[in-house]
Amino acid sequence: QHANTFTCLKSLSETCTGLPIEVLVVDDCSPEPAAEALAQVNGVRFLRNAENLGFLQTCNKAVAETRGEFVVLLNNDTLALPGWLPALMAVFESDAKAGLAGAKLLFADGRLQEAGGIVWRDGSASNYGRGDDPRRPEFNYRRDVDYCSGACLMIRRALWDELGGFDVRYAPAYYEDTDLAFRVREAGYRVVYQPHAEVV
Repeated sequence: QHANTFTCLKSLSETCTGLPIEVLVVDDCSPEPAAEALAQVNGVRFLRNAENLGFLQTCNKAVAETRGEFVVLLNNDTLALPGWLPALMAVFESDAKAGLAGAKLLFADGRLQEAGGIVWRDGSASNYGRGDDPRRPEFNYRRDVDYCSGACLMIRRALWDELGGFDVRYAPAYYEDTDLAFRVREAGYRVVYQPHAEVV
């Protein structure tokens, strides 16, 4: 999915100009190495897995390679909209007990994909507002949520390390982001939905 990755990186270059960030692209053993397919892209570090590890273990490996105080996990099939990263950062700047923050996720047609997640008593999970109009008031204020999808989330690197990242019992993928959010709260921190951080 190198075309998706390129488009995602282009959105980062357009929305993160001047911000002190590093960008890692992790190639989970794709047939054509990402570093070759995206050789024209500058300012990015490429990591390549020797074998296919799946989403969860690839994220854990990637975070171990980061150098910043905060980590953002961002799927390669996303487009970041203007202001998204400062909005996520604002959650942490305004509250020392913020542990994890997630973006408002939009479908390509403009409908809402997620305004935070809900976990029900039976353990099933739902994307709040899925398919609705993202401009409605109930989706446009910062609030605590049960979880934020791993498609776009920010966490303090020290807290990620303290919690051991995504729990490998959920490998290769699914529910690891939900589990992480519950462990963030268990450690005494908040899980916050930030509507001003918008990602398609």
